[in-house]
Amino acid sequence: MRSFGGRLAGFAGLPMISLVTPLLVLPVLGRVAGQAGWASLAAGESIGTLAAIAIAYGWNTAGPPRIALTEDREARARFYRESLAVRGALTVALVPIVSLICWLVAAPGYGWPTVLMGLAGSVTGLSFSWYAVGAADPRSIALYEAVPRVAAAALSAALVIATKELTLYPLLALTASLGGLVLFSRRTLAGTAPVRWSRAGLWRLVVRDRAIAFNDIAGGAYQSLPVPVVSATAPAAAASSFASADKLFKFGLYVPITLANAFQSWTVEGRLDERAHRLRVALAAHVGVGIVGWAVLAVLGPWASGVLFGPDVAATRPACFWLGAAFFLVSARISATRHVLVPAGRVRQVVVSTIWGAVVGITGIAVLAWAVGPVGAAVGLLLGELVATTVVMLPALRHIAAISSTHAGTPTVTP
Repeated sequence: MRSFGGRLAGFAGLPMISLVTPLLVLPVLGRVAGQAGWASLAAGESIGTLAAIAIAYGWNTAGPPRIALTEDREARARFYRESLAVRGALTVALVPIVSLICWLVAAPGYGWPTVLMGLAGSVTGLSFSWYAVGAADPRSIALYEAVPRVAAAALSAALVIATKELTLYPLLALTASLGGLVLFSRRTLAGTAPVRWSRAGLWRLVVRDRAIAFNDIAGGAYQSLPVPVVSATAPAAAASSFASADKLFKFGLYVPITLANAFQSWTVEGRLDERAHRLRVALAAHVGVGIVGWAVLAVLGPWASGVLFGPDVAATRPACFWLGAAFFLVSARISATRHVLVPAGRVRQVVVSTIWGAVVGITGIAVLAWAVGPVGAAVGLLLGELVATTVVMLPALRHIAAISSTHAGTPTVTP
C-alpha cells in the first residue's frame, strides 16, 4: 500500500497543471475578446460547467469510493462501463440544449465562440478522473487529461494571438478532452468483459444514482449561476469584471478538489480505529485551505485578475471578498461530503443540505444581482454555501465522533 504522503505528492502536482492550463490562454482571450466578449465567453463556460455536472451524474462523488473499496479489475471495469453508458446518453441529450442556451446569452458577434465554450465545458463531465482518484492513480490523470489540456491551451493561445479567432481555444480543448478519454478507456477496459446495455438496464443505473446526481446538479446550479445572471443583468464593464472574480474563485477550487482526491482512498482504508483520526485530518486540512484561499482572493484578487485578464476586466475587491468567503465554505463542505457522509452511505443528509443551499443560493443570486448588482450575486452565492455547509457539517462531525467512540482500540483492517 502506497503511503498517503506519496499519494498526496502525486495528486498535488495536478492542481498546478490545472492552474497553468487556463493561465496559458485566458489572458489572451481576455484581451482579444474585449469586455462584451469576455463576459460572453465566461457565461458560456459557466453553462457548460453546469451541463458537465449533469452529465457526470454523481460519478465524481460516488465513483471514487466504489473504486477504492474494491481491487478486483473486472468489478472496477464494470463500474467504469456503467458510468460511460449513463454519461454518454446524457451527453447526447444535453448538447443541443447547451448549444441553444449559449447562443441565446451570447453577446452580438460572439455566438459560435460562446457555444463552443459551452460544449468544451460540457464534455468535462465525461472525465475519467474519478476512477483514477479511487484507484489512487494520479499518473493517469496527468498523462491522459492534464498534459493534453496544457498542450491544447498553449497551442490555442499562440493561434488566437496570430489569428484573433476565439473559436480555436474551445475547439482544441474539446479535442484534448475527448482524445484523452478514448485513450484512457481503451487502456482501462482492455481484456475485460464487454457489456451490452438495454434501456431497462440503463434506466436502473439512472435510478440507482439519482440521489447523488441530484445533489451534485443542485449544488452546481447555484455555483454556476452567478456569471450568466450578471451577464444578463449588468452592463458589459461590470459583467466582465465579475467574470474575472468568478474565474479566480473557480481557479482556487482546484486546490480543495485535488486535496479531496488525495485523501479519498486514505480516509477509507487501513484500521478502523484510525478512521476517525484520518477523517479529522482531512477535514482540518480543507478548513485550512479554505481560510488561506479566502485571504488570498480578498487581498490579491483585484491585482491578480488585472494582470491575468487585463486591466479593463479586473475584478473588484468586494466581489473577491465575498467569493473568497464562499470558497472557504466550499472547501470545508467538500471534505464533509466526500470523505465522511458519502462513504458512510448518508446520502440523504448530503442531498438535504444541497437542496437548502440551492434554494437559498439561487434565490439570493437572482434577487441580489438585480437589486445590488454583481456584488449581490457573490453575496447570494455565499448565503447558499453557508446554509449548505452548516447542514452537512453537523452530521459529519457527529459521524466522526461516533466512529471514534465505537472503534477505539479495534485494530481491524477493512477489506
